[in-house]
Amino acid sequence: MKILQLTRQFLPSEGGIESVVEGLSCALQQKGHTVRVATLRSLFATSTAAPAKSVEAGLEVRRMRHWGPRRYPVAPAALTEIRGYDLVHIHAIDFFVDYLSLMRLIHRIPLVVSTHGGIFHTQWATRFKQMYFKTVTRMSLAGVGAVVCVSQQDREKFGEIVPLRSIHLIENGANIDRFWSLRKRVEPGLMLGISRLAENKCVHKVLEAMAPLKDRYPHMRLEWVGADYAGLQASLERRAVELGLGERVRFHGATSRSTLYSLLERAHLFVSASNYEGFGLSTIEAMSAATVPVVTGVGAHPDVIQDGVSGFLADVDATDLSTRIEHVLAMPQEKLLAIGEAARAATRRFSWAEIAPQYEQLYHKVIGTEHKAGVWAAL
Repeated sequence: MKILQLTRQFLPSEGGIESVVEGLSCALQQKGHTVRVATLRSLFATSTAAPAKSVEAGLEVRRMRHWGPRRYPVAPAALTEIRGYDLVHIHAIDFFVDYLSLMRLIHRIPLVVSTHGGIFHTQWATRFKQMYFKTVTRMSLAGVGAVVCVSQQDREKFGEIVPLRSIHLIENGANIDRFWSLRKRVEPGLMLGISRLAENKCVHKVLEAMAPLKDRYPHMRLEWVGADYAGLQASLERRAVELGLGERVRFHGATSRSTLYSLLERAHLFVSASNYEGFGLSTIEAMSAATVPVVTGVGAHPDVIQDGVSGFLADVDATDLSTRIEHVLAMPQEKLLAIGEAARAATRRFSWAEIAPQYEQLYHKVIGTEHKAGVWAAL
């Protein structure tokens, strides 16, 4: 098959969707398929422009110019970019889905869409999002060959607007081999967070959970890795100072993989107070490095973590996060390592060796179904 992966952001930008597109594309390419990536030229994390063409992680990447906001970047050149492919896989619910579904009678290329949490990561414009979801998104997804939900949470949400026959639950894969190879050398008190600074990540709640513990655990500190798309870092740094944590909190921004791996090797625990996750890939990656997760029960977290065995689940509002963090900080080393190893074992099912064949089978099904029926004949 000749497959195009279409996504708003890709390498050298780092993030959950970027990692998924990289892992899936490389796995499919290794199985003999021709896979390319199309994305936007603008790198949101650095506000710079990437080259129109490049090779990233062994993948050919083509980039388009766009206009409009980051939440809904408009790139009509996508119609040109998809020419010549057997199938286009769109990642996330955005302009690409709406536009290419609308233009399906012109391009006649089967489409697969991965939900990645949809459009509900933040409370911004909630009523408008609900209306848009039930009208425009419903119509757009009616024009695709398959909707891939990356978590049970997504399946339940998209089941409101998509016929069950069109929905497929395939969890995100992770490049766990690179994390499985890491060897823990825990630095007591080192807490690690990995995500873009965004409203739904609720980083301020992590800081507030740390505050009551600062005197009892003098070595406790937080290292946070992730780009500041929303301009939140300055306010979070001020909040850390207000809570008496100024010297204990460090925001790295977007960083190198080598720095991330070093932090994961040394992390006492991984923490997340997110009130919404489309999946929770950073948690899976941290767990695959045998790091004990202390996270809210959102996205795929409840399906992956057995509370008290392979990690710890805080309530969705993170009101008991401080108690959970203290429990791990006070844990004997042997118990900490045992839970870390249980966390690592729980991630085995997310290997691309397990996940990529599911996509390969789905792609064949979508292409075969639409060719057999005469593409879009049901319209």
